[in-house]
Amino acid sequence: MKHNSMDDAGCCLLSVAWNIAPLTEGRPDSRRGAIRRSVESACRTAGLGAREWAARHGTGTEAQYRPFLQLADVAYEIATLLLLVDDFLVPDLEREHRRWAEIEDLLVRFTELADWTSAFLLSGEPLRL
Repeated sequence: MKHNSMDDAGCCLLSVAWNIAPLTEGRPDSRRGAIRRSVESACRTAGLGAREWAARHGTGTEAQYRPFLQLADVAYEIATLLLLVDDFLVPDLEREHRRWAEIEDLLVRFTELADWTSAFLLSGEPLRL
């Protein structure tokens, strides 16, 4: 499915926020839980903001809505990897370290995109990413 508007981007972000599965873990203050909650919150905020922006300004250009779609994509990747951490039949510390390293790398990109989308929504001006 091709997403080609700010409203589509907002809907994608809200869908990711809605579908981030709650983790089944004993410690609610775990790193996994904190990341999941942070990603869910950022996607919800950016999704609602994108939809409100679209209601006021219309479709938007690809340069405007693409970072919102990228944010949704990175958030989905993070959520998927969070489900895989600590979830295996045979414990494999090396695999777990690789997954955490990938999550941490994605979080850097996620933060960059979340900051960009937030600045865009607050300024109303096109920003360079």
